[in-house]
Amino acid sequence: MISDESGLRLRLSTIDCNTSTKYYQLTRKINDCQKEKIKQFFKYYTPDKFDDLSKVAGKTRGWMCKSEDLEEIEKILAITETHEKQNKIMESMKRKTSDKIPNLYDNLELSFSK
Repeated sequence: MISDESGLRLRLSTIDCNTSTKYYQLTRKINDCQKEKIKQFFKYYTPDKFDDLSKVAGKTRGWMCKSEDLEEIEKILAITETHEKQNKIMESMKRKTSDKIPNLYDNLELSFSK
């Protein structure tokens, strides 16, 4: 049995550009009771389940759920490190990083002669 919920997240595993679908996997194993609660959202994927593998990025094998089911799964498993929270952190990091990098276009003055 797994009692420590820390570290349990859904992480992006596969992107299918044919259908614009994102697939997610759990970051660690869960107990049988938890599996039973979320099994309706997960499907075992293999490379032959995808139409055109040249347009698929990431893992093509394993238990995955689709992006539209993330919130429900996070709620059922009481995941605190939600996908939405992870996105907000990433956006914050991007803003901090971009603020530190000087923008060449901010310093450029264009002058046009007549």
